[in-house]
Amino acid sequence: MTSGPRNTDFGRRSRRIANARGAVLVEYALLLVAVAIPTMIGIGLGGVKMYAGYQRERALMLQNTP
Repeated sequence: MTSGPRNTDFGRRSRRIANARGAVLVEYALLLVAVAIPTMIGIGLGGVKMYAGYQRERALMLQNTP
């Protein structure tokens, strides 16, 4: 019966592949945390500053007296 060891090898191989895929998912999650989230926060904060500047300039342009 040579099929016994082959099944065991296949099980080990599939576990290694599953572990490698899990490691890739962990790497992508860390990349998301390290790059994407700070980028989104920076864009959000920049938008707040731009909106404040827009409101200030809009108020100056809509004044009755120059």
